[in-house]
Amino acid sequence: MSEPSPTGSAGTAHALHAPSPNRHPRRPPLVLVLGSLAALGPLTIDLYLPALPQVSGDLHVSQAVTQLTLTAFMTGIALGQLVIGPLSDTLGRRRPLLTGLTVYVAASLLCTVAPNPTVLIGMRLVQGLAGAAGIVIARAIVRDLYDGLGAARLLSSLMLVSGTAPANAFPDTAGNSAARIARGAAVSQKIR
Repeated sequence: MSEPSPTGSAGTAHALHAPSPNRHPRRPPLVLVLGSLAALGPLTIDLYLPALPQVSGDLHVSQAVTQLTLTAFMTGIALGQLVIGPLSDTLGRRRPLLTGLTVYVAASLLCTVAPNPTVLIGMRLVQGLAGAAGIVIARAIVRDLYDGLGAARLLSSLMLVSGTAPANAFPDTAGNSAARIARGAAVSQKIR
């Protein structure tokens, strides 16, 4: 038996399914980019929570009404994942991701100038729907590029980036708050 020639049907099939040398991009930049996309939704919640009392005061509404903005955002993230996942499988990854990020930024800007709670709740819903694009498509890209142990390693790195994103984004507020409070208490004790 002779081996099939590279131009024969077996050679063509092997060439079509062989991984290209550039198929796996360098991991550190990929982890940072995909991790940033995946962390966008959770980061939006974590950075918003401390502002809830201020939002209630600025809009002159109860805490229960401002908490609806969180509910709207989480509902948007949940529904967005159901919609954007199949869309990215059908249309490709780029268009849904760019559209989602554009809508997310626009909704975020509109949240900052919301004149009443109804507009804010609606924009937070839209923000959640659009923010789901980063979560879903980052994981889909991992699945496109890797499988098996490589995919598991990259997904665990994405979880690490997502989990530490709030503390890394604003280390002064997240990491040093307790130290500042302790120092302030110590200084006030000395003054008395």
